[in-house]
Amino acid sequence: MSNTVVAESPLVRFKLNERAAKGTGNAGVIVNERALLGHVNLRGDAQDPRFVSAASQVLGVDVPTAANTVHEAQGNTVYWLGPNEWLIVTTGERATALVGELRKALAGLFVAVTEVSGGQTVLVFRGRSARALFTKECPLDLHPRSFRVGQCAQTHLAKAPILIRQLDGEPTYEIVVRRSFSDYLWLWLESAAAEYGLAMSK
Repeated sequence: MSNTVVAESPLVRFKLNERAAKGTGNAGVIVNERALLGHVNLRGDAQDPRFVSAASQVLGVDVPTAANTVHEAQGNTVYWLGPNEWLIVTTGERATALVGELRKALAGLFVAVTEVSGGQTVLVFRGRSARALFTKECPLDLHPRSFRVGQCAQTHLAKAPILIRQLDGEPTYEIVVRRSFSDYLWLWLESAAAEYGLAMSK
């Protein structure tokens, strides 16, 4: 019996790479999956300078302490989830080592470092109708006066819990969605984006 473990996207059955090869045409919503990235949940005391200093040194970027903000550097994206909780997204190859480095640097402090890579995936939405798509079933106000580049928020899309951030002013949105909701969310997306034209990109 083979012990080989093959990692695959939770959206593998939708053959996104094959669809991306067809090009984007005039689609109003263009989506690509950033599959198999590393995801690490970090909990600690943001008021403890030892925690903030040690975690920031390992990550190569300051841990964000302002609500609903994102810091990014050296291949690590750090999302504020709560006053004492963050999600770190990094490369899939880096995740396990990053967990070890954080645990070593934060030893003796009241913290939790948990790799959750297998339970989530990342989708990126762009195109002239991307914002319109989200306004259909996302309760968050995505108007530029309320939600800007550098911000993130935990919310829902079509009743599926997501973490969303805006990447640029186009606007391009990135969401983190749990594996268990990704299949359902994709089926909703296929239907909801049909009126705009939906295409995949790599």
